[in-house]
Amino acid sequence: MALTKKQRELCAKILDEVYTNGAISRIDIANKTNITPATVSSLTSQMVEEGLLYEAGETFDKKNKAGRKKILLSICHDHSYFIGSEISERYYTFSLTDNLGKIIAQTAYPLVNNEIHLTSEYFISKLQEFLLASPVSIKAIGIALPGHFNYIKADQIVTNNPLWQNFSLATIKGAFDLPVFFSNNVNCMALSEKLYSPDKEDNFLFFNLARGIYCSYVYCGEIFCKQNFLVGEIGHTSVSLQGDLCECGKRGCLQTYASETWLLKKAALLFESSTTTFLRQLATSPKDITLQTLLTAYRLGDSGVILLIDTAINYIALSLLNMTMILDSSKVFIRGKLFSEPMIKKQLLSLLNYESSLSSMTSANQFIVKNFDIYTGSIGATALALNRTLLNKL
Repeated sequence: MALTKKQRELCAKILDEVYTNGAISRIDIANKTNITPATVSSLTSQMVEEGLLYEAGETFDKKNKAGRKKILLSICHDHSYFIGSEISERYYTFSLTDNLGKIIAQTAYPLVNNEIHLTSEYFISKLQEFLLASPVSIKAIGIALPGHFNYIKADQIVTNNPLWQNFSLATIKGAFDLPVFFSNNVNCMALSEKLYSPDKEDNFLFFNLARGIYCSYVYCGEIFCKQNFLVGEIGHTSVSLQGDLCECGKRGCLQTYASETWLLKKAALLFESSTTTFLRQLATSPKDITLQTLLTAYRLGDSGVILLIDTAINYIALSLLNMTMILDSSKVFIRGKLFSEPMIKKQLLSLLNYESSLSSMTSANQFIVKNFDIYTGSIGATALALNRTLLNKL
């Protein structure tokens, strides 16, 4: 039976409730969504027939004195499939997942030549290769951007990085017959936590440390304030008024202490100014220093590198603790290659997990350092595609 536009909207609302809560009964869906029980029953029955939902078991209704059992509904695996891609200046990553985030295929293309590789044409060619190799029919494509997407001026990535000035999103969108959706890469990662994680949370932060620093905020199950691109730019919050001049025009931004770009910039200065730094043994010139070089020097006990990283970790902890005092969040997810070093991860968590005298006022935040994986962004992009199609959300 063909659904009306209103019925499709209600189906998306019901589906979102199941994604948000996990296994849930029809009556609980009706109570949470304010959709009539009869409508919920009718639409969920149709979604069960279509293989989108399944009856996962029974639970007792404690509020019902008769002890009536409630039948729980859950999302079916393998109902539909999505391709996600993350665009970055180091690599293009591609992931193919089902509607519950189960990974079917993944691949990555390292980028070496900026003039050739950092173009929409090259990206399209690699996305087409991945799409043609898919063993299943694809419902939609999501693309995680190293910046923001303006729905009104939809051709370019909104960023201060000049590398992406000639990268045409409209050309990418026009190259495929499938629906193609764009969003900020960290917002995509946060969406994948909301939709794919077995531990469901309505309010949480997703902090990402890479070339820049960004923090996505999920509030009441939605990305908070998506149209204001300054919201989430934690890298441009000032942590020291006498600090270095940031590219944004302010002094002492978190970015200037903790972003990979600035850590490597300061490591290059250390290479040139110190005769005792291990960086001179690990790299032939300042431009050859990578984050991995920095982590190796840190493990070897390089005092200059240790000072750089300790300062970065202190300011990251300060910023995250301040955010949890302002924003309602039960969990804070932390991602970055820097934290793949166990000693750095341990140091950060020791600063974050302190015993507060205010803890009696509310439950403590849970800080979770994610295992670093280059595919996190592309998996997040599949969640974006799912969110825009099955859940019908902007």
